Amino acid sequence: MTAEVLPVELLLRNLKFRPSMFFLDGSFAQYVAFFSGFGVSSEAAEVPFLDGFAEWIAAHARSGHNLTWPTLVLRSIWPEWNGSVSDWSKLDSISDKHAVRVLFELLAAFKGIDPGVLGLATDGTP
Repeated sequence: MTAEVLPVELLLRNLKFRPSMFFLDGSFAQYVAFFSGFGVSSEAAEVPFLDGFAEWIAAHARSGHNLTWPTLVLRSIWPEWNGSVSDWSKLDSISDKHAVRVLFELLAAFKGIDPGVLGLATDGTP
């Protein structure tokens, strides 16, 4: 008996539009916790979800090869970002929503998913 794998597009879409379905509040900090745990469990199941994500962001940013992916996401928005993990939960609501949006944009690009599938505008509008 084999388990069926949920399509990445469907998983990301549900996470973005229905965070409470996964017991999340929709904040950047909670998405970081979820994706970090999901990444570890998917590696154990030999279906790596985030394998190479930090390296991919660092390569596109041309810096930050020694940083974690959540810090790289925030640095892609605010290049001067040098906060710690505890600072993620201190983002104001507008900054937090922006960080979540960029996280999903980067995940979509990393996974080769059309941003429109995730409800992300492709014309630069929020």
